[in-house]
Amino acid sequence: MSLARRVESLFRGEGPLARAWPEWEERPGQRAFAIEVAHSIERGGVLLAEAPTGVGKSLAYLLPAVLHAVEHDERVVVATCTRSLQDQLQERDVPALLGALGLTLPHAVLKGKQNYLCPRALELEAPEGGEDEADDLGQALAAWREPQAGTANVQHELLESLREWAARDPSGDLDRFDAFDGDAFRKLRARVATDPAACTAATCRRGRECFWLRARRRAAEARLLIVNHALLARAAGADGLLPPYDVLIVDEAHRLEGVLSSQLERSVSRNRIEELLRLTGTYAGGRRGGGLLGRVRSFAMPLLSTNPARERLASDLERLDARADRTRADAEALFTRLAVGAAQNAGYARRVRHHDMEGLLGRDLQALEVVLEHARTFADVLRRAASGVQLASGEADVQTELVAELETVSARWTGVHDDLAALADAGDRDWAYWRSQGVQSRVAELHGAPVWVGEHSRRLVASGPRAAVLTSATLSAGGDFTWTADRLGLGEDQGAPYASLTVPSPFPLAQQMRVYVLSHSEKNGGERDEAESIAVAVAELSRIARRNTLVLFTAHERLRRAYARLRTLLPAGLPLLAQDRDGTAGRLAERFRGERGAVLLGVQSLWEGVDFPGEALEVLVVARLPFSVPDDPVVEARGERLRERGLEPFRYDAVPEAVMRFRQGVGRLIRRATDRGVLVVCDARLARASYRGPFLAALPVEPRLWTDPRGLANEAGAFLSQNPSLDAAPMEESP
Repeated sequence: MSLARRVESLFRGEGPLARAWPEWEERPGQRAFAIEVAHSIERGGVLLAEAPTGVGKSLAYLLPAVLHAVEHDERVVVATCTRSLQDQLQERDVPALLGALGLTLPHAVLKGKQNYLCPRALELEAPEGGEDEADDLGQALAAWREPQAGTANVQHELLESLREWAARDPSGDLDRFDAFDGDAFRKLRARVATDPAACTAATCRRGRECFWLRARRRAAEARLLIVNHALLARAAGADGLLPPYDVLIVDEAHRLEGVLSSQLERSVSRNRIEELLRLTGTYAGGRRGGGLLGRVRSFAMPLLSTNPARERLASDLERLDARADRTRADAEALFTRLAVGAAQNAGYARRVRHHDMEGLLGRDLQALEVVLEHARTFADVLRRAASGVQLASGEADVQTELVAELETVSARWTGVHDDLAALADAGDRDWAYWRSQGVQSRVAELHGAPVWVGEHSRRLVASGPRAAVLTSATLSAGGDFTWTADRLGLGEDQGAPYASLTVPSPFPLAQQMRVYVLSHSEKNGGERDEAESIAVAVAELSRIARRNTLVLFTAHERLRRAYARLRTLLPAGLPLLAQDRDGTAGRLAERFRGERGAVLLGVQSLWEGVDFPGEALEVLVVARLPFSVPDDPVVEARGERLRERGLEPFRYDAVPEAVMRFRQGVGRLIRRATDRGVLVVCDARLARASYRGPFLAALPVEPRLWTDPRGLANEAGAFLSQNPSLDAAPMEESP
């Protein structure tokens, strides 16, 4: 029997899934999705599958994946964007499915190295009583990682709790540690985690204790391996990071392009150079003898038996000590010179694109050449020092660690040199280059990123595994997958054909939702008036509907203006939360779910990936259609390439991208078949723009256009209070 036929039979009402789960219900969309995944695994190739909330995507792709892995002994990799979904699949969904089927299958989760506890780092943070195992190298490392957050008592209790947890939990996965003080642990976490850059087999003597190495061994034994997008992207350029696999399933696939771009982006800043100076062992204020150089002095110098060798090494180290302050000052001068001029709107970070070295620095390149020379010298001297330390006669393990550290830090200086030279030169036409400067900063940073990541994505998805399935609730604009496929380098013209599938929503959305467009008056105040109009509408909705309200913005400055106005409009005591101001997106989402009548203002990360079922969210306000900023360097460069192909960037690229983000935001509202909600879009373009069609196609009901916030709020409140059986009304303009 084929895999597709087996999958189809298991979804029947009398099958093992229905018998194992008393609340099992047949979902035609889920069954169709699972069958198509099975076909893709059998025949190979790429499938783009769009399945909205409520379909049951996880089971639909896990069932054929598990059956295939069991029957054919081929490894299947499932990649998610978020670690939380990774954990859900590994700890809940996969075990439940295997139990229902009566099957056994080795499965594992693998995250990035920095997500695992480092036993040595934990020891150096707080060595236990008795004989101290930390040698001179360890003591120097301990000084290297000075605690900077929380009170001493909280830190001590956290470390004791972490040590006890590490003794019980075989995974060492820091996401599984239930810290009693989340803020303090977030600051501690980086100091006790495995260091992705510096931690290698050569620099660590604790391979048997290393949680990261244990996780990789489990991954090598697994036939179903669950990773995240970032690790998948890194594995494309690092042989051996993931074990070989035959089938790839990418969930939350709408975020894959962004993750690939962020992994490929290169940047150099004053802070990156300052961090390398710290690692090397040079400190502001002339402090000597710490960090890597201090450990070379304390360990290697006394053990060098020949005076010439000792003198050469000492001379090299003194050269670096003498050069450190000059490097710091010259880096400061370079990045200050690169500073962007005063922004038209001081509330926003500034970005300025450059196309060549002269456009960036003019004809005087002295400031750049000096910093490049510093980086080259640090790299060369540390590499020579590694050779010198190899001549020392001492404890072999410590010597090996120190040599490896010297080579690692030398390589990082080489990386700074090469990145700085490449970003200043701006010589790759397939990349966009720019300098950025924060609102409060006096210095700039240099950045570069590929204009398209399609080549990298195609290699990852279409050229590697035999079969690949990419799924998400949002992969198409108006049912057309062309935009997503083009961004990911897929299509007949790219030599990577794909099949596509759209699964309809299982929810009666036309009965569950009402959609309104609020057209505000545009006066001379522009953005300020827009924020005022949004704040007034939110205040009216809050006063009349008294439901949890999420307001999604496309810009931090607009959010700040609306927040300031809402503080004067909302009654005292009503919870008003703003992303970044009142906490991270994750913490605010958790707090918002527990409130009633609260207002949450969010940007970016709250547009997607958060779940607010039932009364946790009943009113969603979209401040503006989520178009990318047109002067974003990558967006601008992409537009230039599209014009060269005879395509109009706005309609071909900007609109589909905005539709995808819009659909993600709207998807926050209805999460269950029993939910009810109101969507208010404070952007009249949704009702009047010539390109409104794809946006309207993303909505389950026709919007009603309002100019009066109070009238809109009254109608929204009446809908939320009434019997949920009324039909949707077509668009018409209301007063």
